[in-house]
Amino acid sequence: MTLIWRESMSVNNDQIDNDHRYMVCFLNTVELALQEPEKMDVILQALTQLYNYAYEHFMREELIQKKISYPDYDMHRKEHKELLEDFLKLKIKIENQYTKEEIKEKYDEIVKFLRHWLIDHVLKTDMKLKPFLLQYKKNLSV
Repeated sequence: MTLIWRESMSVNNDQIDNDHRYMVCFLNTVELALQEPEKMDVILQALTQLYNYAYEHFMREELIQKKISYPDYDMHRKEHKELLEDFLKLKIKIENQYTKEEIKEKYDEIVKFLRHWLIDHVLKTDMKLKPFLLQYKKNLSV
């Protein structure tokens, strides 16, 4: 089932919200790619695109946090680092350890991990930014 960004996921910042929208699209692309494990090059390309975009997004989000003097900046930055590390571990497993059959068998588990990886962070950690961002214009950017 396709994941859809909803207004309830907004942190009241256009740049962060747009990044989250794109990450949802990239996540959907990864899910589609995983449905065809015989096309490993497509899977790896989709995973790489999601990782690269997440990395860039985290950098932008952290710059905005610095700009607004977000009090939990260090903790949030640490979580970003851990998220990227967890993602790379999964990518390495898919690339070097899982067979096509294992990708088929573990599809639901992989998708659940990726959705949790993104959505849990947005809805729990990033939502803590919202009260601070409400003090600024929605178009505050880096």
